[in-house]
Amino acid sequence: MERLAMNIIKPLVLFTCFLIVSCATITVNVYFPAEEVRDAYSSLEEEFLEQDDEDTDKVPKTKTVSPTPEPQSKNIYPDEPALSETKVIVIKREISLDFSNYAWAQGNISQQIAQKIRAMPQVINAYKSRGKRQDVIDQMVSQGKVAEGSQGLLVKKASLSPSETQAFNAENADRKIIIQGMARAIVEINNLDPTPENINKVLPEAARQFASVRRSDG
Repeated sequence: MERLAMNIIKPLVLFTCFLIVSCATITVNVYFPAEEVRDAYSSLEEEFLEQDDEDTDKVPKTKTVSPTPEPQSKNIYPDEPALSETKVIVIKREISLDFSNYAWAQGNISQQIAQKIRAMPQVINAYKSRGKRQDVIDQMVSQGKVAEGSQGLLVKKASLSPSETQAFNAENADRKIIIQGMARAIVEINNLDPTPENINKVLPEAARQFASVRRSDG
């Protein structure tokens, strides 16, 4: 009887030990470089929105030549990450995990972010679509019919005509695409997989930074 009990308990103990050894809890730090994100937003808006104006009006604009940014960001980041995520990973074989090699140790962050955005055709098309209706949106804002919201989208303040409603809805749809693309870029420069879960983690902050840029431009 005692031997039978040992035969039953031993596999359970071994299985429990296997679970403890094979599962590791890893904290993945997601740093959100807010200033560089705003710089990237501003750079992309200037590049694509103003470029569309030039193509439409056929009037060349004088561009201010910005100094070449230094290869290394001088911003000091906090010791603690702005966001964090905990994952449980089942280790089936020996795996080396290194989350210390962040993108900003390799060069200018805002340029890296903008470069990733430029590689997203859907986001670029959203910028170009916004450029085509920019005059309409600016007029609606100046008339107090719409305003810049805190989450990067336009907020309706007065009744709109059918054409204005169409422009309002299209503008917000394009902004959502742009903000989603920015969130994806932030995840990627953190060397994380751009899964919906990871993207949604930084999406609210990406929206707030977009709103900050739009409000400052207004």
